[in-house]
Amino acid sequence: MAVQSEFLQLHKLKVFEVVNGLPKERKVIGSQIVFCEKYDGHNNLIKFKACIIIKGFSQVPGEDFTGTFSSVAKFSILCIFFSYVAYLDWGLHHIDVIAAYLYGSLDKEIYMIIPEGVEGFNSGHYWKLKKVLYGLKQARR
Repeated sequence: MAVQSEFLQLHKLKVFEVVNGLPKERKVIGSQIVFCEKYDGHNNLIKFKACIIIKGFSQVPGEDFTGTFSSVAKFSILCIFFSYVAYLDWGLHHIDVIAAYLYGSLDKEIYMIIPEGVEGFNSGHYWKLKKVLYGLKQARR
């Protein structure tokens, strides 16, 4: 159920297109499914979650990606921000963006093996990524 839900989310966001076979001289990158449990504020299990990721560690610099990026927020800056919000007695809201990584576009052709557990595909079928996927070196861009 969790794998099917993740697959439908990726399909709805048009993260990939299914291709039959690989173009010449293109390599395919492996993938896997990571499972985790989600808990509420009282430590009660609320759902199981699956995340389809690509094995980006096998990407070749210059061939599969040209650069990486990682935005980092210093903890001290966050403390100053929260102190300022408290000082001014402002309200603060938190949001959780579902599938935030999946909105980035790709500038290189990347093909991945369809992970085990995703049903409905024959051998010889691959996913050509149209948007970034968790695990890609350029995903944080």
